[in-house]
This record gives sequence, C-alpha cells and structure tokens, in this order.
Amino acid sequence: KYFEALQSQARAAVAKFTPSYIAMMIEETTPGDDKWTPSPAVRDAGKQVLEHGQWQWSPERPHELKCSVTGTVFPNAKYPESIVLRTTWGKPQTLSFYGGEPFTIFGYKGNRPSFTGNIRARKVSYMAQKARELGEAYLLSGDVGYARACREVLLRFAQVYPNWLVHVGYGEYADIDPHLAALAINKLPAPELVAPPNKPDKTLWRGYWTAGRAGGVGQESAFVRLVTEAYDWTCNAQHNGTPLYSDEDKLKIERDLLLESSVLLIADKQINNKSVGNRTAAALVGMCVGHPGLVRFGLEGFQKTVDDWFLPDGSTPESPAYANMTLGNVDNMAQAFRDYSDPPGYRDASGGRLDRFNIYRDTNFNRVWSAMFTGLQGDLLYPPFADSYHGASPKKTTFNARFAELIVASYPGEARYLSLLKAIAGDDLSKGHAPTALYYREPGLEQRSSPPLALPDVCLPELRIGHLRSGSDGRDSLLLLSASHWGVHHHLDSLNLYYWKAGRELLPDLGYLWDHPSKTMTARTLAHNTLLIDQAEQRTTERGGEVEFFHAASHLKTMQARSNAYAQAKHYNRVAAVIDHGRKRSYTLDIFRVQGGQTQDYVLHGPNTNFQIESPTPTSTSVSDMALYDLKNVRSVGTGNDWKATWKMDAKMSFALWNLAQPDEQALIGDGWGQRNFDNSDLGATLPYIVRRTRGDGPKYFVSLYEGFEGNALVRSAKRLDVPGAPADAIVIGVETTLGREYIVSQREATPLRLALPDGTLQTLSRLSVVSVQDGRVAWIESEGPVKAQWSAAKP
Repeated sequence: KYFEALQSQARAAVAKFTPSYIAMMIEETTPGDDKWTPSPAVRDAGKQVLEHGQWQWSPERPHELKCSVTGTVFPNAKYPESIVLRTTWGKPQTLSFYGGEPFTIFGYKGNRPSFTGNIRARKVSYMAQKARELGEAYLLSGDVGYARACREVLLRFAQVYPNWLVHVGYGEYADIDPHLAALAINKLPAPELVAPPNKPDKTLWRGYWTAGRAGGVGQESAFVRLVTEAYDWTCNAQHNGTPLYSDEDKLKIERDLLLESSVLLIADKQINNKSVGNRTAAALVGMCVGHPGLVRFGLEGFQKTVDDWFLPDGSTPESPAYANMTLGNVDNMAQAFRDYSDPPGYRDASGGRLDRFNIYRDTNFNRVWSAMFTGLQGDLLYPPFADSYHGASPKKTTFNARFAELIVASYPGEARYLSLLKAIAGDDLSKGHAPTALYYREPGLEQRSSPPLALPDVCLPELRIGHLRSGSDGRDSLLLLSASHWGVHHHLDSLNLYYWKAGRELLPDLGYLWDHPSKTMTARTLAHNTLLIDQAEQRTTERGGEVEFFHAASHLKTMQARSNAYAQAKHYNRVAAVIDHGRKRSYTLDIFRVQGGQTQDYVLHGPNTNFQIESPTPTSTSVSDMALYDLKNVRSVGTGNDWKATWKMDAKMSFALWNLAQPDEQALIGDGWGQRNFDNSDLGATLPYIVRRTRGDGPKYFVSLYEGFEGNALVRSAKRLDVPGAPADAIVIGVETTLGREYIVSQREATPLRLALPDGTLQTLSRLSVVSVQDGRVAWIESEGPVKAQWSAAKP
C-alpha cells in the first residue's frame, strides 16, 4: 500500500512538473522561512498573536498563505509588503516586508513579517520533499520517468541555490558571499540587510540557531538531506543504456547544490539539538559525493551527541520531546553508518581510517535507546516533564513507530524492543512504519514470539527522575518524582510530582507551550506539583537535586529526593511511593518536608474542574497576597483540618486526594492557568490550584495520599497517627482499605525506631516502611534499605 501510494503521488508529480512549474515553485529569490511570521489580521481582530503565526498553505494555491485564525488570505492589499530591500551580491534580488506596525517576537523588536518570503520557503520545502519522493519511487519501481522528473528538480535547485543568501527567520539577510557569511555569521564583514526600524549591526540575529539558505530556522539539514537522498537514489539511472545524468549534470548538482549547501553546515561547530542534524546532513553529502572529511565531521558530531549531549546514562539532558527531536536529526546517519568504510587508500589527518564502521555496534547509541525505552509510561507516551508535550496535545511526545522499527532491526537480540514494536504496531506488525519496515524489517518478524511488553521501575542516576510503576507489567500507573538538575529546556519544577494511571493524568504536569508568548505559564514553579518558599520561583543556578533512595519491590515502590531549589531552605525533601495490591488496586503516598523561609506553599493542581471537597465545604475568602499567584475565585478549606477531594475523570474513573493536615496548615483553592496547547485550542482553560500554606521558619510536613480508581475505591480513610515515642521528624500514617489496615512510617534519616501501633509493634531502620494487616495478620511488610523492618503482632 505504501508503494502504491508513493507511485500515485510520483505519477501526479511527473504530470505536473513542467519546466515552467518547477521554475515557479523554486524561485531565484532567497526563501524566507515558514515560521517567524505573525499575522497582523489576528492582531487587528483583537486575538492573541503567535510569533510563528497559524497558517495554511497548499501546492494547489501556491502563491497564497491563509491565516488559520481569521481566514485572511495573503498577500493582501490591506497588509501590503511596502518595505522593499534590494540585494547587490551575485544576482540582485528584491525582498519585501509588511509595512504596517511591526511586531516584537522572541525578543526581536521591529519584526516585519514577509508573507511572500514565507510562501517561497514553503514552496522550496514542498519541492525538496517531492524530489525525494520521486527518487524513492524510482528506487522501488525502476521507472526512469520518476528519475527524470527528480533530475529536473535537482538541476533547478543547483541553478538557484548558490545565489541564495544566508539569512535568519527574523528577516535579516547577509548581502555578501554566502561562504563568507556562513563563516562569520556573528561578525559579518559588511552590514546585513534589515527592515526598518531595525538597523544593521554586522551580525545575524541568533546566528546559527536560526540561520539557513533554503529556510531560516537553523536546520538547513531538513532541505539538504532530502535533496541528497533524491540525488543518491537516481544519479545512476539509465534509459536504454544511456545515463540519465550527464557528467555535466552530476558536477553541477554535486558542486552547486550538495557541496554548496554543506558550507553553512560545517561552519557551526557547536553541538545542540539542531546542529546535530546539520552534522548528519554534512556526513550524508560526504558519503554521496565521496568526501570523507565531511563524513568525519558528521561522525564527530554524532559521537559528541551520544557521549556529551545525552547524559552519561543515556537519558535526555533536556526533555523527552527534545530527545526525540535530536534522535530524528541523527537517525539517518545511524542508518548510513551501519557498515561504512572510507574510500580505498584514504587516511585522515591522524593516519586512521574507518572500515565497516557501525554506529549501532561501535558507539554508545544503545545506551540512549535503552533510556528512551525505560522512560515511557504505560500508554507508550512520555510523561510531559520539562519541555515535553502532554498526552492530548497536538504534538504529544511518543516513541514513534519508525524508531521502534529501527531499533528492532539494529538490536535483534533485544526482545524488549520487539515487544515494544508489537505494542505499537500490533502483533501482526501491520500498523508499523511502512517506509522504514519496507527496507529494514526482517521478513517474517511478526511470527517471532516476544514477551508481553513490561516497563521497569527506574531512576537513571544522571537524569534523577524516578519512575515508580504499578501492575505486573508496570503499565497500570506511573508516579514520577523529579530531582533533575537545572538545564536547557527545563522548568522551575524541582521535586515536582506527576501521577498517571489507566490512561489519565491525575496529577498533571501542564507540559510545554512551545514558542508561545505565554509559555512561561507552564514553566514556572506554580504550574507544577511542588512547593514554593516565600512565594518565589525556584532558582536555576545551583539548583541541583539528589536522589536519597530509590526502592522497588512487589508492593512498595518508593523514592526520596532533596533539592537545592531555594537558597534559604535548610531542608527541601520529598518522598513519594506507590503501594500496589495488584489487580489495578494501588494508591500513592506523598510527604514533603521543608524548613526555611517565612511562607511555605505546597501547591498542586487538579486534573479538571469536576470535583467535590468533603467536609469542610470551601468558603470564599480574601487572601490579598494570593493575587501574586494570579489565582481567581479563591476559597478556603479551613486551617488544620484533614479533608478529601474527589475528581470525576470520566464515566469510569475517579481520583481521590486525601489531605492530612498539620495543625497550622491553611488550605486554599483557586482557579488558575490551565491552557496546555500551544495552538490556543484550549485558550482560557483553567484548573483548580490547591495551595496548602504554612508560616514560620520551623520544620513543616505536608502529607497526602492519592488514588485513581474505577468502581469502588481501595482507600476508605487515612489519617496521621500520634504515636508515643515517635521522633518529631517521623510521620506515621494509618490507612483503612477494603483489604484491611496499613501503617506507613517515614523518617528523613535512617535511625532505629520502635513504634507501638494499634495492631502490633514495628521495628525499623528504614526511612520508609509499610505494613499491610489483613484479616488480623500481616499480609506483607516492605521497607527501603538493606535492613528489613520487623513486625510483632499485638497480643489478643
């Protein structure tokens, strides 16, 4: 089916791609970029302007750009591109920009969008995609007509690309030799072209991060990889024994398109989630034209990505979404380097050479894939911590089928990867990624047996985010406790708690608003289930967190961590646990210990607005400083009392929160920021924010239990127990369940404890112990640490 669809699209392209059509789609004028184009029509409508705009474009109407919010079609006489810049280098070009009131986007003042530049970029991207499509259709069918059409597109690109200027998406163009501009992008030898009111300063705004020639987003590799593959697949095509590409054709495409496009790629020596894709493209160009120096440049970047960009344990230094982006930027290189050898006789500067080099075998790539596997939640999405998207987002963060196909093919001994592919694609693998499976999947793979997919409890040592699960396969629920260090694409969320169960986010993380003007609303500390001191944001410098213990047994999965999120905090410590009784019956424990500052606000936000609080009934209150949190409709749930809130998730599932209060703890509920989608599809959404507040500089202990359940709840009641002889730091909780009684004992440090409890005596050296008493007998007792807790039943 994939091949048939590919051929159908290729036949349509062959029929359409006349010389005049190709010239119209691939203009001599440098493209702009399909982002960085805010819509003045949206501003005039009084709606929120997104910096990249929200646009629709179709190859059927290639000269038009339609605003998705207002329906306004551009170019438009109401919004004329009356500001014109004329280039002088090479073949002169005319660049036009919107002449009305400028915008400020991403800190860049005086931005003037170019709708025609946006259109040119979209046309170029479309034609590059079509060239690759035609090349693959030829590769699979042998129909030289597809290769001929591909050749015409590539020759047109080779004709105009050398004259395209280095520029950035903000609308600044280096009007000099692109080779010089690439090498001196931050210190140009001549003033750049900018639209007024901006003035040139001999640097392109944001430099390589947003630079390109076919586009202006910092990822020229997207274009280069497409045309390189298209050429590689068709360059040896013949018609009746005669080569389709003449020697002159090959020279022109290899010199004026492929090698020419690599100049900007190799100028950027940094390693980040964009540049690694440019390194990949440089390597592919080098392989294609026989330039091992380019190949080495790409391989060096890949190895730095795996060994330096990813953390030493293979986990992401940024977020699951950006790990996916980075892997998507290097996966082509991994496939090309499965059995690479340098040209015969070649030696690099150190006298070495590569022979049958395999990235999957000869680097630490498997460590990265292992971390990506273990970071999944039960529905095979990634939890939305840091700059990742939540599960219902238009850009939800997944382990995609292409990646699954690749790792199964590349690591045939890893049964868990085949289990993952079958979970994604079905046992017959019919829902796999056809464009990848066609080339790399072993025939008959669907008949090979594999164990059911199981996800482990894990806390990778460098990532410092504990994944605590329930269910025999670890897929029933996920409790996430984050002690990660601060870094790029991180949030102000140290010791944040996230809870997912049976496909529902119960304690949600609001996720990532991408390049949205209000993206800080989901990155700030208040947007997370954590604790604020003195109503201040967590710090970023010296924020590091540490895992104090991580323990996973049959019934008790638990982690304790501390953080340096606040300089004034003597203690900032959290323990979280999943207590699992099997058969989808589990609940979670949360204890936050803090000392420092004058105000301590334990904050969490509920999953939706459909909830009720059992006694006491919330009442209106005027808390003046709550305005600092921009919460509306603030209500009080009293001071010092235990209470329970229950959310209705849907027709099947409910979520219960048990708040076990301290004597001086004030509980407040307000309506706060709830938007989670960058495209404004949920604009104005709110969620209930619960703020449990204490004051003073003494030690504070915030204790909670959570349970998501279908049908009847497992937990009937929960309360803190006042046990004689227990030290002040020890928290003792009694839980009544439908199975019996449970006792939970937590202490921050591991010290000997002997506690007389209603059903017996507990002796423990552990920082967390749980005893389950059912039918008058101990059903199980589990604790973290090497010394297990002991239980003596009370005498009748």
